[in-house]
Amino acid sequence: MNNHFRTLGAALILIGVVIAISFFFEPLKEAFSWYWLLPVPLQIGFGIAGIGLAIVIISLLFERWSDREADRSLRDEH
Repeated sequence: MNNHFRTLGAALILIGVVIAISFFFEPLKEAFSWYWLLPVPLQIGFGIAGIGLAIVIISLLFERWSDREADRSLRDEH
């Protein structure tokens, strides 16, 4: 479980870096300025939804990764 949280933290850091870098591109910069014009409850809601989306995607990747290891072990048995 601890390994999952560590990977989740690393993925969220990576997502944050990508978002920070995307600020330097003009169309995405306009989207960020639109985000700050929203009311605070909507900003919080979108932020929590983004974190939830990241957690779901990461959990799906972990599930696929574990299935891949199981498939490899089955292939090696025969």
